[in-house]
Amino acid sequence: MKHIKFYTIIGALLIGSSLFTACDTEFENPNNPTEDVVLGTKGGLFALATGVRQYYSVFALRQIIEAPGITTRELGVTNTFLNINELARGGAELPSESGGITNPWIVLLRAKGMAESLIEGANTVELSAGTKSGLLAYGNLFKAMTLGSLIEMFEQVPINNSPDGAAPFSDRSTVLATSISLLKEARDMLATTPMSDEFKSRVLWSEFNMEKTINAYLARYELMAGNYDGAITAANAVINHTDATNSMWIYDANNQNPIWNRTVNSTDLKPQTNFGLLGSYQPEAGDGRVDFYLGADLGFANADAGGQAISEMLGFFATNTSSIPIYLPGEMLLIKAEAYARKNELDKAVIQLNLVRQKDNDPLGVNANLPAWSGDASNQNAILEEIYKNRSIELFLTGLRFEDSKRFHPDFIVPRESNTTNERNRNYYPYPSIERENNPNTPADPSI
Repeated sequence: MKHIKFYTIIGALLIGSSLFTACDTEFENPNNPTEDVVLGTKGGLFALATGVRQYYSVFALRQIIEAPGITTRELGVTNTFLNINELARGGAELPSESGGITNPWIVLLRAKGMAESLIEGANTVELSAGTKSGLLAYGNLFKAMTLGSLIEMFEQVPINNSPDGAAPFSDRSTVLATSISLLKEARDMLATTPMSDEFKSRVLWSEFNMEKTINAYLARYELMAGNYDGAITAANAVINHTDATNSMWIYDANNQNPIWNRTVNSTDLKPQTNFGLLGSYQPEAGDGRVDFYLGADLGFANADAGGQAISEMLGFFATNTSSIPIYLPGEMLLIKAEAYARKNELDKAVIQLNLVRQKDNDPLGVNANLPAWSGDASNQNAILEEIYKNRSIELFLTGLRFEDSKRFHPDFIVPRESNTTNERNRNYYPYPSIERENNPNTPADPSI
């Protein structure tokens, strides 16, 4: 990971200036550069671009994984902290002042604001064509990622941060369409004007391919939006790319793996045994992904939070410097499987599903090593249920199960009272009270 002293400076400066709420949280520090200096120079923009990556990979990614992971039973609560226990119980008991929903809201809006500042600066500062295209595509990517994560958790979100704290909210379809548009713009920009060597050397890292990452997120959001042909096309662009690089978030002693920090290096959370899956969704005997992600039994979660069986954390979260995939190769196969199934092209869907089940050469080691699926290949619902099961296992702790549960099982009845065993205990989170107090445009909370 590139170490740049601007990390703290950029965070202090831009986190404050990009807050969505109207709270007055800025305190002048004479040792910090002014925003004009940071956004008005090429060096400042490079530092900001690296700072966005550091902030997202350490702070935002934790929130993307943790809250949905508790809501959908991937993570068991092993501490008495109120915010995580409130998430575990869910239902109507989850209050709007809970830190469990306030933290992801604030952190993701901050990361989005940093991306927006990067886009603004790249459009203002005099840059070479390839450096400008690189910075703009990079900013678009991070803004799309934060918007996509927010709309998975909240029913409506602001597309653009507002300095006056009164940003309008947009619904799910509009937010997804915006994320898709940002990613297509980034993809096309790089195709027309390839990023410069200067941008690559100052901002990117060896474990990252920007074109593949843009297409991976495009495939994800096209699928979520119901654009199945677009999802297949984007997933193929990742699968068929000539560069074998797997894009990864990388960590070191100063910027540690955030999920390791919450599950191995603390007594707060542990992965649930069998990925928290119950009944027919539990992994089959011999599924290699169980031993990849989960280790020895560690007892049980708190009784008040469900008392579920928990296991040792392995996989991408085993150590403080373990790299975390920005997307998994298996996700691209499962996107294609689901898209084909929903298009009722069932033979093609089963082919992609079996590529996941029979995988034994995954570049990241996520291998099921299972036989071909033996279910009813003429039954669309049966195929979709097997795809959901494999997404729940293959994509463990990626932050996607909350979205998957709602997409595959939209009619699932979420209890209004707290519940610690259901597949999910809410459909969307209430809006944080700090937002409602500062933004008059905050919508009414969803009922559940």
